[in-house]
Amino acid sequence: MNPLKTRSLLLPLLACCTLAVADHKPGAAWSWHIVSAGADESRLAVYRQDQLLGIYDLSCDLTDISEGQGDDDNANLNLVKPESNPEGLLVISCNVGAHSRQITIIDLAHQSKKSVFSATGSYTASWEIQDGELWIGYDEPCDTGPTVDCPDGFVTTFVQYPQPAGEAGSN
Repeated sequence: MNPLKTRSLLLPLLACCTLAVADHKPGAAWSWHIVSAGADESRLAVYRQDQLLGIYDLSCDLTDISEGQGDDDNANLNLVKPESNPEGLLVISCNVGAHSRQITIIDLAHQSKKSVFSATGSYTASWEIQDGELWIGYDEPCDTGPTVDCPDGFVTTFVQYPQPAGEAGSN
């Protein structure tokens, strides 16, 4: 390959990589930046103080991610501090494919390169703090298909994260 052509291809790549780390906030309690984003998969780097906590592979589109709860058309990332996890959880909500929605949780107290929870709804997935704890809701097809008890063909499942100690392992 022609060295001049290689150099001309390398410069935009280096500029892109430089921009990718530009939104890490040194000295902040936590920060993040997108390593790569696409329709089917994205990579997110998360920092605690100035230490890289991990780079997380997500099977969703983080192209238009922003902080704070937003509409279901874009990805969003929130620092949530339920009573059971005072150090905080990063809750990421993003689109998967044509119509599905995913909630992924990264625990800032763990030095793990994997998320601690992920759920994908057929059409919807959401979260809320209720009585000081994090609850995730997502829709899934009814076992029986559309019926009188399930007229839309989908039911919403609610789970608490983390599950209370007495309920761990039962669903």
